[in-house]
Formats: sequence, C-alpha cells, structure tokens
Amino acid sequence: MKRSDELIDLSREHHSALRLARQLERGERVPDLDRQLDTLLTHFAEEERRFADVLDTTPGDRALYTRLKREHADLEQALRQAVRGLGLARAGELLAAHVRFEERELFERIEALGALVEI
Repeated sequence: MKRSDELIDLSREHHSALRLARQLERGERVPDLDRQLDTLLTHFAEEERRFADVLDTTPGDRALYTRLKREHADLEQALRQAVRGLGLARAGELLAAHVRFEERELFERIEALGALVEI
C-alpha cells in the first residue's frame, strides 16, 4: 500500500519491527534487542508527538490515540522483559499486532484526515 509522504518514514520502520516480531514469536533471542528497543521507543515517541493534535478531532479519533499510547506502554514493558529473555513470543505477538493496527487502522484514519504535523 502506498503511504502519504508524511507517513512513509514511519511505515518503513514498521518493516524492521515486523522482522523483529517474527524472531521473537519464534522464541529467538535477539542479541541487539536492547538497541532495537531504544529505536522502537524513539519511533513510539515520534508517533505520539506527530499524531496528538491530528487525532484530537472527534471522540473516535481520540480513542485511536488512547489505544496507540496504551499499546506503546504495553509493548515497552513486554520488550523490556524480552531483553531479559522473558516472554519473547508474547512480545513478538504484541509487536506484530500493533504494527497491523497502525498500518490498517491508524494510518488509514490519519491519511483520511489529511492533516499531519511534519517532523
């Protein structure tokens, strides 16, 4: 699916996140998971910053933003456990589901609104 120019950078980062999710779902330990977690936390913060005002238009959109932040917090916790070698498959499942949510629901809505905050 072709993404708007404002979302293409975030969408491309999702490819790496999905590769990581697959590894974790298989129960594979990822040697540089702590570094990848830092990258994901930066990605999460960027999404939250860029989408905060855009998704403050209607209750339904605010609910999407609330879900985004909740899933980011849940993912951070799950991935911090995975860094310690715990709950790898669960962390992978959460990450894959979150990327699907963003690509299929959140980004679609943001593109439909047509108003994004640039970096």
